[in-house]
Amino acid sequence: MAAFRHISLPISHKLSLPQNPAGIAMLADGGYLLNFSAKPEVIRLNASLQEVWRKDLQAQTTNYVTCEVSASPDNSLIALSGETSVRITDHNGELLWQYDHAPWYHFAGSGCFFSADAKFMWFVSPEEQDTLHRVRLSDFTIMDSYPLENGQVCAYNFYSTPDKNKFLVETPAGQDSITFYLVTFSDEAMTVEELTQCDDRVAGNFSPDGKTFITGPHYSEAIQLFSFPGMEKTAELPQEILFDINDQYKNAEDPDDINYIVLFINNHTFLVFTRFGRLLLADRDTLSCFGELLPEGCEIRAYNFAGEPTTDAAAIVDYGGDIITVRINTQGQLLITHRSGEVRVYELPEIKKEAM
Repeated sequence: MAAFRHISLPISHKLSLPQNPAGIAMLADGGYLLNFSAKPEVIRLNASLQEVWRKDLQAQTTNYVTCEVSASPDNSLIALSGETSVRITDHNGELLWQYDHAPWYHFAGSGCFFSADAKFMWFVSPEEQDTLHRVRLSDFTIMDSYPLENGQVCAYNFYSTPDKNKFLVETPAGQDSITFYLVTFSDEAMTVEELTQCDDRVAGNFSPDGKTFITGPHYSEAIQLFSFPGMEKTAELPQEILFDINDQYKNAEDPDDINYIVLFINNHTFLVFTRFGRLLLADRDTLSCFGELLPEGCEIRAYNFAGEPTTDAAAIVDYGGDIITVRINTQGQLLITHRSGEVRVYELPEIKKEAM
């Protein structure tokens, strides 16, 4: 059996911030839009994490509803979806359109999704029941409105698919279950299909070849893979097999588990972010864990019963790391937010599983 691999990643770019961002939107040119829970401003960064501009766009969290920020694929428009309104601005933040709605309840809310050709945008608002709307961007006309089953209990996340005329809507509802919808559209119409086979899954991403959609578990279940375009379950990796490795973190009272996030980094390898803060690597074909990424400056510490760091093996009850969020950016790099308040980018080497 090949040895378990530890792959070190040097920092490529980093940016120190007074607080971690509430949201990071990826831009087509490799840059980013950052917004914050306690501050109304949005910061635009280039691909090297250098500031391009900073503007007060009222993008802060209000009444426990996070303002979701996104951008059109051509970078010409910015969408901001908050507690009581959805706004569209130009690329410099000048307001073009606003849709006011009833306030979202705490921790609910919606993102926005732009079509690949930037003709349309979708969002969900809380009417008598939550409703999916499509906006025609040439004149900001609402073309379609589709009532969903939920009412003020969900946050709505949108994910593009390899088919430019289809996208996914994920509806996490706190401790309750998660529902997925597949939206198919043309210039004239749209249809919405509930994907019951994906119930209570957490969205990952599509493999670069577009053939597989990966999902993480809501609780302690397995990682599951779905075909595209059929969206049929093709494989799963139970957590007991994922963590059947020469584990150096054996002294915790509760074993490590998946911290929701699973992401393809190439067609053959996916990344698993764990509760301890590890970045494990698994093989798509054999569904086995074969290595771990070690980003520079990201430590995993042992803690005792009082929640204090410890080096006494007998006193260890848990482990915790420095990484807060994990993303794969538009350039195929690893993007993380760090407990220190830094946003960091790491180059990913070509990673292949060695022969067993």
